[in-house]
Amino acid sequence: MKQIKLSIERFWIEPGNFERWCELLSRIPEKTEARSIKEIAKLYLGKDVEEKDKKLDRSKELFGLHGYEYAKLSRNFEIKGVHFLTRADDGYLIRTEEANELVAAYEQQHGWELLLAKQLLRYSPRTRVIMHLLLNDGLFETNGHSLEQLSKWTLRFADALYHPFSSNPDLNDMNFLLHAFKNEALGKDWRDILAQEEIELDEDWMFVGSSGKEPAKTNISSFMRAPMQLFAYLDWFIEADVGIIILNKEKMLEHIDSHFLFSFTNVQSISEIEWLKKKVDEERDDRGFVAIEPLLRKLMERFYPTWEQGLARFVDYYMTKGIREGLFYIADYESGQPRHGRGYLGKREYQLLKLEFQR
Repeated sequence: MKQIKLSIERFWIEPGNFERWCELLSRIPEKTEARSIKEIAKLYLGKDVEEKDKKLDRSKELFGLHGYEYAKLSRNFEIKGVHFLTRADDGYLIRTEEANELVAAYEQQHGWELLLAKQLLRYSPRTRVIMHLLLNDGLFETNGHSLEQLSKWTLRFADALYHPFSSNPDLNDMNFLLHAFKNEALGKDWRDILAQEEIELDEDWMFVGSSGKEPAKTNISSFMRAPMQLFAYLDWFIEADVGIIILNKEKMLEHIDSHFLFSFTNVQSISEIEWLKKKVDEERDDRGFVAIEPLLRKLMERFYPTWEQGLARFVDYYMTKGIREGLFYIADYESGQPRHGRGYLGKREYQLLKLEFQR
């Protein structure tokens, strides 16, 4: 197969209303008597699809629940949404196992936000390609705008600037990313489904639109605000500097095993805390002490390249934040020599620290 059709990804209409899909799925039975999203809306959600909402213009978020359609005769495979609904052998739509887990978690009010986020990371190609770049040390430049104006944000990766939320075709837009990083955008879960359907992709396969050469970008910034706001709510984004947003890899790894969902092409993709643990093991003396300023200088250069407030302030910021968040604590301390640099909080007795990690 040379192409995969990709629909407009329609998430919940109000970006901050993360519960919306959970509410809708909880009203849809595990096995339905519907063969289309329109019938789902009519039979289970009380929508007037005969008169007031014939094209579901008021219910576009429903389309994002569907998984895919595959026409075997024409060999057309189209990704419709994030696979909370799928088609059974008899042609009727059913809830997927992931949808059942989400509904159960939502009813118990425990962990449903993470299940929702994980589903987006598994099945949304546009979300996947952005998160792939961020996981591999890309960063957002907000250009002075909040998430409410996502279309103004740019994404910098490997010294190149991209405009994933812009509809301007003259820029390195979302479709450019879907072409350049198509395999990362597709991911393992869609490949597994393709294999189940006995579909083999040609090496030069590409994403195309539902009815055009390229995937549609209509209102892309409005739709993509939904996953971005969910990730911000989960504290997956950090403002590393004014107007610079990076991925909180440690928090994301704590929530979701992203190593299983994504490939890592940049050696810096190891999380900060993993790197720090490794360096402490390498640089500590026989008694377990490490010179904190030289160590954190290396961490700053590696993970915070845009930090402009100086090494001393970074040491104080990073140590205080790590202790407050329970990442590590100071088990012991003592003064060192001039070559060990300034101590934590400017105290000479904090030049050499013995760190104990709690995660």
